Amino acid sequence: MKRILLASTALCMGAGVAMADVTVSGDGRMGVVSNDSEEIHFSSRVRVKFALSAELDNGLTAGGDVRADQDGTGGKAGKVFLSGSFGTLAMGDVDGAAKAAVGHPSAVGYTEIGSDNEITYLRGGGAEEPALLYTLPRMGVVQAYASVGQGDDGSGQEVDFETFAIGAKADLAFGDMGTAWLGGGFESTADEGHLVVGAGVSASGFSGKLVAGTLDDSNQFGVSAGYSAGQIGTTVYYTDDTEMEGDEALGVGLEWSLGGGAAIKTGVVSVIGRDGADDTRKADLGVTFSF
Repeated sequence: MKRILLASTALCMGAGVAMADVTVSGDGRMGVVSNDSEEIHFSSRVRVKFALSAELDNGLTAGGDVRADQDGTGGKAGKVFLSGSFGTLAMGDVDGAAKAAVGHPSAVGYTEIGSDNEITYLRGGGAEEPALLYTLPRMGVVQAYASVGQGDDGSGQEVDFETFAIGAKADLAFGDMGTAWLGGGFESTADEGHLVVGAGVSASGFSGKLVAGTLDDSNQFGVSAGYSAGQIGTTVYYTDDTEMEGDEALGVGLEWSLGGGAAIKTGVVSVIGRDGADDTRKADLGVTFSF
C-alpha cells in the first residue's frame, strides 16, 4: 500500500511534546455483485485512512487511526493506542483477544461476498462494540493478547463490560521451507464460554488455514487454502457454522494482480441454508485498488 507523508506536526500530551507522523492511505473497489441467480447490481466503495503516531518524551509511543467515513464518536470508530516496553494498549474498534490470535479462514471475491468465510466470535470486533485490547510484549515466537469488550443493547447504547478474552499465537519459521503458526483463545460472557483454536502454513506460494471452535454444546469449523503463481492467485474455503446459528458455506475465488496496487478479483459462494432455509448463490467480479 502506498502511503504519503502528509506532515510532521506537534502533538501535545500530558507526558510531553513530540513530533508526530501523520500518514494517509486508502483503498477502493468497483464491480458487480449477484446475491442470487436473478439479481445483479453495481457495488463500489472508496475509503481514506489516516494514521498518526508519535514518540513521547518518556519513550512511549502514542497513536491511532481513523477512516474518513468514521467520526470517532464515543470510541466506536477507529482506534487509539499507547505502546512501550509493557506492550500495546489499543481501544476502540479493535478485535477481541481470541480473534486477534486466531482470526477467520480466507475470504474470496473483491467484496468478500457477505463474509460467509467468517466464524462466530463472542467479541468479533466492529464499531458497534468498542473494546480494549492488550497486546503483551512478544516472548520469543509467542504473541499473547487479553481484551475486554463492551456490548450494545440493540438500540446503539453501550452496556457494561460483558466479554473477556485471552489468546496466544506462536509463529514458526522453517528457513526456505516456509512458515507456520498455531493459535488459540478463550472468550466468555456471563452466560457463554467460547474456545477457539487455529493453525496455518505458508510455503512456496501455498497458504492454508484451519479454525475450529466450540461454544457450550455447539461447534464450528472453517478451512481455507490458497495458491499464487506470478500474477495469478486462487483461494477456496469451507465453513460450517450451522450449530452456532450460522450456515455452511463453500467459496472459490480468483485474483489477477495488475501491479501498482490494483487487482481484478472474482468469487463464487454457495451457502447451504439451515433449518429448511433456501440455499443461496453469491458471486462478484470487480477491481480493487490500494493507494
